Amino acid sequence: MSNTPVKDTYTPARTEAPARPARPASEVVKGWPMPPFRFCFEDRTTLLILITALILVVTMIFSVVLFIGGRDIYFNFPSKPSTEEGGGGVAAEKGDFPYADGVSGSVLLPWADRASIIQDAEIDAAHAALADLSTGKIIASRKADEIIYPASMTKVMTLIVVVENLPDEDCLKDEITVSEDIYEQMKAAGSSGIGMVAGEKMTVESLLYALMLKSDGIAACELARYVAGSVEDFVELMNQKAEKMGLSNTHFENPTGLFHQNHRSTAREIASIMAYAMNMKLCRKILLTQSYVAPCVGADGQKFNYNLYHNLTVTQFERVPDNQPDTVKVAAGKTGFTDESRYCLVTYAESSDGHGYVCVTAEGASYNTCISDYINIYNTYAKP
Repeated sequence: MSNTPVKDTYTPARTEAPARPARPASEVVKGWPMPPFRFCFEDRTTLLILITALILVVTMIFSVVLFIGGRDIYFNFPSKPSTEEGGGGVAAEKGDFPYADGVSGSVLLPWADRASIIQDAEIDAAHAALADLSTGKIIASRKADEIIYPASMTKVMTLIVVVENLPDEDCLKDEITVSEDIYEQMKAAGSSGIGMVAGEKMTVESLLYALMLKSDGIAACELARYVAGSVEDFVELMNQKAEKMGLSNTHFENPTGLFHQNHRSTAREIASIMAYAMNMKLCRKILLTQSYVAPCVGADGQKFNYNLYHNLTVTQFERVPDNQPDTVKVAAGKTGFTDESRYCLVTYAESSDGHGYVCVTAEGASYNTCISDYINIYNTYAKP
């Protein structure tokens, strides 16, 4: 059959329009300007109602698009191929471990004599713990010793174990090449990150900032292999560390926080881990950082930068008005989310006189409720 379109041969009869009488210009412009535009409505009330409804609908759509999931920035994998086979760096050899300045022995935060119970109506999260670092005790809690899935709050322990096992100060400048297998694993798992791809090179220092500011799963795994030779051996170091810290309810299966049935902790033990990290010089510096420019060498040899901004204190804070409590300022934090853990968050806050607190919430409905929860907890129970 021919693809040539068949033209309609029907031509309607043409009728001439009647001639219009000539009108003087004065008559044409008579009555101008036109009456006010009425938008086909007879009263302003109806129009205002419709405009208000339209604004509400647009606002709701925008809110859903902006907040749905509330997750960290997830991989937007470029379609550029890797030109190098990375090995994830080399295992760090024994040295002086200059950054291993954490305390020894159990660090599990005990209960204060008159610890408060956070009531159901006060917060959305199912679990919570508030630690006063000046006394080193838990002063308020809600189901803080029940098992939770810590999700990316895990990366605080990852940070600790990496930093404590760095053999010398110069190793912060060591370059690590993103390996194909780690890239594919994290891509398949939907891990959070800055979008690194196989073959890219970054320093240990830059990867530490990517780990904490953007919760980068590739950074967690490559740092693990750099320190311990393999992710599995690094996880063993994490569990040994948890045991030495006296965290009997904490067990890790990976350095990222991706869900595993046996990857677990509690709100009180996560608070203890955060408190420990804030007492380590390098960990504290990284945790308190709001933004960082991370140099990178691409798989093609081209140099560029990743501009990192903190998922909580920069990205999330801008989304929620009045995001700071009244008496303290939140200065550091680590977000977390998996389908099983729901939304969780650990934060560090200080009062104007330097009084420090750590707050953990878990199994929340969204990152917005995590923020509103810690506002309520700090305002109610943190009394410098």
